[in-house]
Amino acid sequence: MKKRLIVLLTTLLFPALSWAQENMFHEVQKISWKTHKDSLQKIITYMNNHPSNDYYYLYWTAYAHYMNYFNYKLSIPAEEKKAHQCLEQASKILSQITKPNSETMALQSLIDGLKLNFTNIFLLPIKAGKVGKLAERAIDLNPKNPRAYYALAIYDFYTPKMYGGRKQVESNLIKAISLSTIVAENSKEPQWCIIESYLFLIRYFKEENQKNKAQHYLQEAKTKFPENTTFLQYKL
Repeated sequence: MKKRLIVLLTTLLFPALSWAQENMFHEVQKISWKTHKDSLQKIITYMNNHPSNDYYYLYWTAYAHYMNYFNYKLSIPAEEKKAHQCLEQASKILSQITKPNSETMALQSLIDGLKLNFTNIFLLPIKAGKVGKLAERAIDLNPKNPRAYYALAIYDFYTPKMYGGRKQVESNLIKAISLSTIVAENSKEPQWCIIESYLFLIRYFKEENQKNKAQHYLQEAKTKFPENTTFLQYKL
């Protein structure tokens, strides 16, 4: 009787748990820099309460912690320690993926790039070089992964010109947006970075005093993402 009850409960609960997990993956796909901290924390709390060694679970959990960094760094500048903890947690979770691939290396490159803000100045050149190599490795593993080119572009964007930076920002971001693909609505595969690539392209050209190019990509972004208020409100 007890065994039957366990089987019955499992049968009844599994669809609900499965639906909740699928819904979580759907929500995490929509995370952006502008996601409210309460909404992001709700996702992270769910993940913490439903641990799994599944590849997608680990990848998206790490991504959620990576994005949570911006909540503390951009919205609450005084919370430097918590911002750093978000990155450490993201790295820890990502390291649990036994077979790293282009997606995990691209994300790790972005995470490690942010960690440079907390790095001893004497170790900065060495660690910065590793950030770039991770992005390059991500491209080697999958030349059609837009997030790999985005990661390399961000590395180059924040590398000072005096150290050879800002030479391939444009080419890598343009490559990233050219690889934009339509992914099935319920797919667990990463889809992020296209909007971010446009934002950095516009920002890069604006900072380089190339207003015509900035305007071109701003208009292109508005056409591609008509409901995105960031592009609609963007001022050059």
